[in-house]
Amino acid sequence: MKIAQENEAFEVSARDIFKDISRYRESDFSAEKDENEIRDFHRSVLEGFKVGQKKILLELQQLQGRSKETQQELKIARQKRNKELVEEILIKVKTIDYQESIFKNLADSVAWQMVNREHYLYRRLYTGEEGVKDLLDKSFEYVIDFSDQVNADPDAFCLISDITNNIQLGDCLITDKEGIKVSEIKSGQMNFKALDIIAERKLTDDDFDEKKLSEEFDAKFMKQIKRMVVQKGKTERAAKILQDHKGPDPKYKDTTIFIVENDFPLETYHGDLINLSRQLETKDWAYDSVGAIVNIGMYKNEWRAYGQFSMKQLCDPFPFVDLMASRGILICEPIFLKPFPEDIIMDIVLGRIKVYIGIDYNNFIKFSNDLGVKASWSTPKELQKYLKDYPHDRREIFSFDNKGLKIEIDGNEIFVGHGFFTKILFDHFLPETMILKYNGMIENLGDSEE
Repeated sequence: MKIAQENEAFEVSARDIFKDISRYRESDFSAEKDENEIRDFHRSVLEGFKVGQKKILLELQQLQGRSKETQQELKIARQKRNKELVEEILIKVKTIDYQESIFKNLADSVAWQMVNREHYLYRRLYTGEEGVKDLLDKSFEYVIDFSDQVNADPDAFCLISDITNNIQLGDCLITDKEGIKVSEIKSGQMNFKALDIIAERKLTDDDFDEKKLSEEFDAKFMKQIKRMVVQKGKTERAAKILQDHKGPDPKYKDTTIFIVENDFPLETYHGDLINLSRQLETKDWAYDSVGAIVNIGMYKNEWRAYGQFSMKQLCDPFPFVDLMASRGILICEPIFLKPFPEDIIMDIVLGRIKVYIGIDYNNFIKFSNDLGVKASWSTPKELQKYLKDYPHDRREIFSFDNKGLKIEIDGNEIFVGHGFFTKILFDHFLPETMILKYNGMIENLGDSEE
């Protein structure tokens, strides 16, 4: 199959799945609905999720099979020192990887809807761990079978975690009449033996005595027990937060998480993005600035290349991002849930339209101060001290030129994390909304701890 035909087949499949999983987008809530209509609507949505999941799983399994074959071809080509063939195969590798990330982004779209687009809930299901599950492995059939059993209930849906980019706790995310829950599924004699030991001895990651257990079991089995205990602890903490909106952080168990409800609407600049997409109907480029803080460029045809140069000048000295960089890397609203028409979404997914977004952080600081929330750049020394004093992953704290960005709330100086600006760049929250949201969250958090 030629590249053009493969791309066409990929687009057909992506569009088909998009229709299955996006029934919320097409719903009409303008008229009052009775209890039966609401129940039938939710069942229809869940049925779409189930059908879409089957298709996503099949596509990912086929791509993994192709990936293994392509990697073998690449190995042989390199051994033969065939540079031209190596370059050709590397293009195939990148294409497969990209298509895989898009199908996983479709699965992320399902997960995002399952947690009602609550970013702070979804964030607890992500741990930043690396590695890819072999969807062709025979042991994975246990997960598929379990999912099928849950999905036989018209009022429940079981999403397989390993077909998503970002759900890394548990094997499945389930929604039913009881709410959201995380489920672990184990198979194999050694796993069952480890589970029995964990249950009998009530092992937890809080009081895991590795030295004592190593006297009874060999190193390999000990490693397996420890891994399962740690995973069990993370899953239980995530489940508690999903249910209670508070509890120990799944990743940093010594840190308590409070999910604080917003008491004001979260406004976005989606309208500006939609307006730019309409401008592309008559020209190949469109640009706008939101409050002199967020720079947005949307480009098609030859302007896709020129647009990068333009954005570099407009955003200097700060960087800008490609909207599609959000897939699988950051916890943010998936591209398929953006308020664009289907054709625009697919044009962005397939690179026919490029969307670049950048933040002027100096103007952001000025705007925050004008809004009454004190903000400033730190010194490099202040940033390093903060990272040393607090148990954060260094990658989670925003920095530019080795300086952090500080916000002062209630006399407390807080260094802003990457997630703060991710919501502006990829969830498209207005800067004012994010500042007020952050300010309110810290104030409400103080009240909740009293």
